Amino acid sequence: MEKVQQVRKNLYQKLQNRFSGDQVQFKDVMTLLFPVIIDQFFLVSFNFINTAMISSSGTAAISAVNMVGTLNVFLVQIFQAVGLGGTVLIAQAFGAKNYQRITTSNRGTVQGAVLVATTLSIAFLFLHQQVIQLLFGGAEQAVLENAEVYMTGILLSYPLQAIVEGTNGSLRGVGRTRSSLKLSLLMNSFYILFNFVFVLGFKMGIIGLVISLNISRLIGAIFGFVMLYLHREIFRNKIVDFFRVNLRQLFHVLTVSIPFAMESMFFSGGKIIIQTIIVSLGTNVIATNAIASSWVQLSEIIPTAMGSALVPIVGQCIGAKNLKDARKLTKSFVAAGSICLVTVDLLLLPLFPLGMKLFNPPAEIIPDIFQIILIVMVFHGITWSVSFVLPAALRAAGDSVFTTVTALLSMWIFRVGLGYLVGLVLGYGLPGIFFVMAVEWGVRGSVFYWRFRGDKWYQREL
Repeated sequence: MEKVQQVRKNLYQKLQNRFSGDQVQFKDVMTLLFPVIIDQFFLVSFNFINTAMISSSGTAAISAVNMVGTLNVFLVQIFQAVGLGGTVLIAQAFGAKNYQRITTSNRGTVQGAVLVATTLSIAFLFLHQQVIQLLFGGAEQAVLENAEVYMTGILLSYPLQAIVEGTNGSLRGVGRTRSSLKLSLLMNSFYILFNFVFVLGFKMGIIGLVISLNISRLIGAIFGFVMLYLHREIFRNKIVDFFRVNLRQLFHVLTVSIPFAMESMFFSGGKIIIQTIIVSLGTNVIATNAIASSWVQLSEIIPTAMGSALVPIVGQCIGAKNLKDARKLTKSFVAAGSICLVTVDLLLLPLFPLGMKLFNPPAEIIPDIFQIILIVMVFHGITWSVSFVLPAALRAAGDSVFTTVTALLSMWIFRVGLGYLVGLVLGYGLPGIFFVMAVEWGVRGSVFYWRFRGDKWYQREL
């Protein structure tokens, strides 16, 4: 018993040393990190739950949800980028104790997210049929019909979701991740509840997903404003202030957010191109990709959350001119991300048969799903964390242009170009595409690590 206690004590001491700095304490880091992990769990579970719940409606419904889900991520990340840009601005202002800038940045972040989301919603409501036909026209008719219904419902929810994204971006910037967690928990709990009612209870399929999504996003938007009101001592904005537009501040937030949005667009745009390649391989391959991707994302929950938590931590360090803490904590987060990936992958592997019962895929595609998961597992712990956690520190310091250009080149040269060559031209199909994707993680991560070792990444003033 004494040996166990000693091991726990030594482990805690090591964690405390690795995740503490001159100004940033271990308790503060953990207080910030754990709510983001839980928040990320719900974000990832959104696609996981959608895929699992709709599985009873057949592979056509699974394929439609997955195809539109990829396009949805592409669009949502554009106005999520405004929230991320706001997080960086607010975190640096918070580190510098500039409360007036926190106030104006908070207002500009929420307004900017809603403006971008509403523009996207209107544009794609008019064009969604043409876009789906252009990208996924090779799919079966039943898949296309489900995809159009699902896409319309998702687009209607964007302005509401943007309020939540702007609010969460602001809260994370000042380290109030518990509050952002409460907001996400509330919204996603209602979403799951309504899914049980409309999808599983009333057997409404895609329509049930759409209804659940919009009701939960409306509830989230209402409580987003409530959360900002409860933190009025920091943000110093009244609800009515969000209806008063300061064009200069709004433009500033959007300008800072542009590199974040471009990087997300390039990354998700490449995934959409890959999706169109997969569509040509048939409905079963689309379903294989959907289920394998949903499974793989489970092991990425914690390291993805580490990347999100690292943005305000490094942003506040840079705002306080504390480069030492920024470097040390970034290294600790990257290493911990790799350890978590390997650990969760190994824990999930024995649960694969149970997971397949949940998704209920056709028996003939189960070996293909397992093969994809094994390919990803081999590369996860080696390349993923340095490719996705490390650049969060670069962005938080204002080096988002470099991360955007790197993401653009690696995505289109390797994942899209080489993926098409290996997957279709050489005939290796979906396993070949996933293998190239994993290799691309390593290429991009190597470039980010080279940048982090230098001095340019933290020298740009926002």
